Amino acid sequence: MSAALQILNLDRLVDNQLELRGTPNEHSGMLMRPSECVRVVDATQMGGDWRMRRFLLTFDTEDFISQNSIWVLHWILEILKKYDLETLFFITGHMAEKLRNFPIVTDLLREHKIGYHSSSHSVHPTIFEFTDVENYEQAYRISLKREMAHVNPLTGEIEGKGGILAVRELFPNKQIVSFRAPGHCWTPPHLEALRTLGIMLDFSTNICFTPVSFKNITFYPYPAIGRWEGKPSEYRALLLSLIRNRLTVLTVHPSLLVNRDEWDSIYCNGNPKKLSSPHSRNPREVKRLLRRFDSLLRRIAKFQKMHIIETVPSLEKPNRNLRITKMDIEKCYQRSMRWAMKQNYRPKFLLSHFFRFFESCSKQNCLSNKRIREIESSLSRHVRAR
Repeated sequence: MSAALQILNLDRLVDNQLELRGTPNEHSGMLMRPSECVRVVDATQMGGDWRMRRFLLTFDTEDFISQNSIWVLHWILEILKKYDLETLFFITGHMAEKLRNFPIVTDLLREHKIGYHSSSHSVHPTIFEFTDVENYEQAYRISLKREMAHVNPLTGEIEGKGGILAVRELFPNKQIVSFRAPGHCWTPPHLEALRTLGIMLDFSTNICFTPVSFKNITFYPYPAIGRWEGKPSEYRALLLSLIRNRLTVLTVHPSLLVNRDEWDSIYCNGNPKKLSSPHSRNPREVKRLLRRFDSLLRRIAKFQKMHIIETVPSLEKPNRNLRITKMDIEKCYQRSMRWAMKQNYRPKFLLSHFFRFFESCSKQNCLSNKRIREIESSLSRHVRAR
């Protein structure tokens, strides 16, 4: 039996479990008992061209406002230790500053890979706002300045050192070389500024299914699931990604396990006058979500034990270089700008920055103003439809 079919059997087990127990939203949230996982044959016994899948579990650690985001982060770290899983935590400058007061949590984080998640995440001006200037070099310089600074969360003004410097100060023995843009909303001059600051791996784009190199930056695949909430459909999507792709990335936002609202919703209409915590989930709902997450990690650990997946892939420069077309660049831009468009922001110069970065916009094939308007209009319709 092929490896793909072996993994698909797990999906059937999930379906059977749902038929017997109802949907996890209504009941316990346990999709499959650990004992059922071992029915899958060890991958080392599989023939053909099967290669062990690489699985990278990542966390966007960004909620510096609510206190319960700290205890759920602590809980996650303890569970990861329980199952002996190493993961990648993307941490903002603001969160690094807050974590200074929680040495136990910080010590547990040191057992994992640490990435960077911007200085101030949703504080205005955001990445897509302060890099949306006509001059590419100016956008680059602004990015350098803001990513090494503490940004006032109420005014957006720079106030001393912070950002990536705060993360590196908190983890002096870690190489902070990975980056994910908030909302996956990245811009080329900003990424080039981060490269100057030592970032070599980007997890923000949708331009590849396997890691590729371009301009001394390694681009990793878009997450198979960008916001885990413990739904059966998410687990199926994860299984299918493991079958189809050599590398699967999963993203979890710890804050959403305990909070009903996104922590940065207070920034939707500009910077707030005061910082207020998001509404918490009720204790029963939190318990159910945490139980589902524990179940997910248990299954991941089982997959690793059976040599189906490798959960600690080495983050290194691949041999494969990026090949991208004009249409790919347009799609990459549209995907990146979804978060900005949801906030009713209409970029002026960012599309031209994308073409400059990918060096595909020569005199012969530069985008006309008409084409730029068509792309922006298409993106607006897509966001409204969602």
